[in-house]
Amino acid sequence: MPQYGFHVNLANCIGCRACEGACNQEYNSKPKIRRRAVIVTEGTTPQNKPFRRFLSLACNHCEVPACLNACPVQRYAKDPTTGVVYIKPSKAEDPVNGVDCLGCRRCEAACPYGAPQFDVDTMTMDKCTGCLHRLTSATLPAQKRIPACVLSCSSNALHFVPLSDIDGGGFGEATKVIGSAPDIADPTKTNPSIRFSNKRF
Repeated sequence: MPQYGFHVNLANCIGCRACEGACNQEYNSKPKIRRRAVIVTEGTTPQNKPFRRFLSLACNHCEVPACLNACPVQRYAKDPTTGVVYIKPSKAEDPVNGVDCLGCRRCEAACPYGAPQFDVDTMTMDKCTGCLHRLTSATLPAQKRIPACVLSCSSNALHFVPLSDIDGGGFGEATKVIGSAPDIADPTKTNPSIRFSNKRF
């Protein structure tokens, strides 16, 4: 199965949060639901120089999704053509194949990246679905068959492509870890589909 994933270029991200806004607009998200979030880290380098880093994160569409494996009703699934971990429709949306969320929050507890979000109004879980509806659209132009967050990124900091393209050097040197910052979980547990670079291009 092909596996798509995010490439995040830390050096290119300017912290404009356009990715957050585009995601919220695409899904008409509630203020407390953040499928994508820009995390700001400030500190001092070993050379005693201040720094500020912006990190845009969402669901990592893991090879071994903890959310999928934790869900007692199998509400999550991996798309066979992209590897995207998506949310199945509810029974109201699809009476035959739909699945209703129990609101047990097991997926939230299982995910090491904080991707599943609990909606207190509907008592259900929500998360980034990689804009699967855009990726598989037959009507959108080819250049727009990407997640809304990527489409909105003016600084070329976000990409969503087959992992083989990233690992094959399509974006220069890219790794599964950010670097020295211990702010992303151990990738050996779920094998997340995300890679990081820290060089402008």
